[in-house]
Amino acid sequence: MSSSSQTIERVLLQNIEDGDRRKFIAKSNDADSGGGARDLRFRPETEFLPFFRRMFPNKTTKTRKAKGVTSQIEVLSGTVTWHEPTGDKSATMEIWPATYARPNECRIARISEFALDGLIQNDPNGGRSVFMMFQQANRDIWLYFTTETSLLTQNWDPKIKKFAQDWFDDGCKSAFLDLVTKEQYPHG
Repeated sequence: MSSSSQTIERVLLQNIEDGDRRKFIAKSNDADSGGGARDLRFRPETEFLPFFRRMFPNKTTKTRKAKGVTSQIEVLSGTVTWHEPTGDKSATMEIWPATYARPNECRIARISEFALDGLIQNDPNGGRSVFMMFQQANRDIWLYFTTETSLLTQNWDPKIKKFAQDWFDDGCKSAFLDLVTKEQYPHG
């Protein structure tokens, strides 16, 4: 998964469904009414935002205006890295808090800007495609794409494999495992 032997401390998993695939290529506007989010969303924010705060080291204050009301929000950011056939690439990723329109739902902003769509894997057995982000002990954050079949049958760390099995059994869209604080969602 990574280019070093660093211990993995945090893992984030999310099912990649058809609508998510369109987000990765900036074609997620499915209605003439506007919108067309380019963000990967995580809920409940009350669970995921504290996890992201432990993972992303940089915090900035930004101004957001919604429904005529201006407010200051905290945006998290950090460098993420991923493997491509031509070599490793990296970029700054931002985590934004919930909006009025989508309360209790934080998000990875502008995922389409990373051009990751060619890395999404289809499960050979009809299982789920999975977006994975993990943080190593040296604080490096890696993006990775895998499948349900891989997570259940291949040579993964036993803690991650067990967590993935529990997550698939639970059926929720997103999950995290923090091996430092011993927290996870779903709670299992």
